[in-house]
This record gives sequence, structure tokens and C-alpha cells, in this order.
Amino acid sequence: MNPLRWARAELLHLAWKRGVYLPPDRELLETILPVLGREPGVERVLSVGVAWYTQSYERLTAVRTFVTVDHDPARASFGVPGRHIIAELTDLESVIPESEPFDVIVMNGVIGFGLDTPEDIERGLRACAARLRPRGTLLLGMNLQLAPLSLTSIVSGGLFEPRAFGEWADGRVTVEVPFRERTHTFVFLRRR
Repeated sequence: MNPLRWARAELLHLAWKRGVYLPPDRELLETILPVLGREPGVERVLSVGVAWYTQSYERLTAVRTFVTVDHDPARASFGVPGRHIIAELTDLESVIPESEPFDVIVMNGVIGFGLDTPEDIERGLRACAARLRPRGTLLLGMNLQLAPLSLTSIVSGGLFEPRAFGEWADGRVTVEVPFRERTHTFVFLRRR
């Protein structure tokens, strides 16, 4: 990597960690969430993975029920009080009743940062499908450079199909980021 690009990336990453810079992918996500929350029939949202920068997601979606899940008990303070679950995503079926499906599941920055193997990714996607209502939306956000994942394999697995969202008729948008990953991709999927 170019030394100047590396130095800039490190400075911006530090600024983001201190809350004085919002990377383009997070900025885009913060415009997507309110639109998802206003879609007809969207009342229950699950956000996978919590950190200091995810605390605004409940407010941004403005839905009736916003639930968070993260496997790390040390991060529970970043989850929604009273509606945070400490569990692995792959165990979602055992901690969320089948009778309480979600209308939207937001899974941003989990693939390649927790779900690291193709087997874990498949188990995580199956768990999402099991707790997402039929025709519900799965929003995946990932760095494709780090994710051992083929988007066509997700669709060919039969659980999800791409869905149009806003100006992205193919259900996919990639944004440049100033970090080592260089891009971040959001994929909008509908449970079959």
C-alpha cells in the first residue's frame, strides 16, 4: 500500500474510533436504516453485532421493536436495554422464538469479522432465514475483499433472493472507504 494512503487511512480510522469522523459506508448505512424502518409492515428489526457506533441504529429505524444480538457479553452495554441478546448469530433459532420473526435483519460487518469460514457464514445465513418473516429483508454489509463469500452462492442456496432497494435496482451498492478494505458493499436480500 502507498505510504501516504496508509497514513491517511490510519488517521481516519483513529478519527472514526474517537467519534469525529463517519466513514462513507457508515454514512450510507445511516441513510438506509430510516428508509428500511419506514417500509410498510416493518415493525421488528434485529441488528447483529453491537459497538459504540451502532447505538444510533434503533433511533434511526424508529420501529416498534428493535432487538440487538452480539456474542460478546462485554459489548452488552451497546445493545438495546431490555432487548439485547448475548448469543452467537448461528444460535439465533435457540434464543428467538419462531413465533417472533423479524421484518428486517441488519448484519453489517459480521462476515469476515466473526463469521469467518464458509461453514459459519452458511450457518449464520440459515439462522437469519429461520428468524426472518417470509419476504422479510436481510441487509448484509461486508468488505468483499475480506469475506470468503460468493453472493451468487447466497442466492443459489435458495433461502434469499436479491431485492431492489431505492436507486439500486439490483439490490447492491458498493461504496469506497478510505481504509485497507477500500470498499464496502451492501446487499439487500429478501427471504424466499
